[in-house]
Amino acid sequence: MITEQNVTQADGRVSEARRKAAALRKHGAVDAEDMVQRAVTVAVELRAAKARQDESMKARKAAEKPHAAELREMGASLEASADKVATAARGAAEALSGLIAAVTAHNEAVHAAHARLTALGLPLGDDAVSAYETGAGRNGELRVLGEYWSPAAADAVAQVVIAGVMGSCFGSKHPAARVSDIRVHSLKRGSCGKLVDPLTAA
Repeated sequence: MITEQNVTQADGRVSEARRKAAALRKHGAVDAEDMVQRAVTVAVELRAAKARQDESMKARKAAEKPHAAELREMGASLEASADKVATAARGAAEALSGLIAAVTAHNEAVHAAHARLTALGLPLGDDAVSAYETGAGRNGELRVLGEYWSPAAADAVAQVVIAGVMGSCFGSKHPAARVSDIRVHSLKRGSCGKLVDPLTAA
């Protein structure tokens, strides 16, 4: 959009060019007027373009006037839909934060169970993984009554959920539905035990 300030600035550049040209002529310059002419041409063309712009805007306002009520309703509808998007975005962010907090709490529960099994003297030996139904293993993993548990990376869990949603909405070939993080693939294969079941369902 061309403003009145733009035109004023162009006129100012013409005045500046004339001052410079006058100074150059005092030193014998013969082509100083070219600089002035270029500035004048730009200013004239800018003023003409602004006139055309103003006329176009005037015509557009005249065309809009009979539909003022409809345009107001349209604007209000778009504002309302944008508000719904913002509300949904905040809800999604809060839900994702809640998911991460829940995974963090789950990891704390796994660590606590592991510490308790260790205190009870119930290790899960590497050579007896399938023999013991309950015990504490390496890297924080454990078994309780036959169920395997292990801490899960909260960000990997979030990636699983997001990829699932994106795949469901936009197809499995969507870039956001395909995750290259090796921890995600490991999680889906059951590296964290039963935690993968609700994630797969989600």
